[in-house]
Amino acid sequence: MKKLLVLFLAVCMVSCSDDDPTEVVNSELSGEWILTNVVCFCIFPDPTDFERTTISFATNSNILTVSHGGPSIYFREAGSYSYTVDGNRITVEEDGRSYIFNIEENILSLQFVDQPNLADDEIVFTLRKN
Repeated sequence: MKKLLVLFLAVCMVSCSDDDPTEVVNSELSGEWILTNVVCFCIFPDPTDFERTTISFATNSNILTVSHGGPSIYFREAGSYSYTVDGNRITVEEDGRSYIFNIEENILSLQFVDQPNLADDEIVFTLRKN
């Protein structure tokens, strides 16, 4: 009987583990980031002030907020979006777009996970921690 109880408890503990990436809040991402550069197959007016766009990752939830200090939209429309983190991949739930992120010191790089059959959708956003 004890063996059965131990087995039951072990199964309960394993089945209750949380592998859902929507529950992960990456502490390195938390806070406000200022867009500093966009690299893509696109043309921007000269000079371009990317720094009017900020992206904030909530500290205790999987919500990112995009705001713009002007009419230009370089990352996405202003608003709040749910996202998931799986390793170093962020996926915005509203549209399924994914980005591979890398953080070095106070610089965040977001590389759009492009569609292999499109040659001109490669884009990298560089942001600085505010």
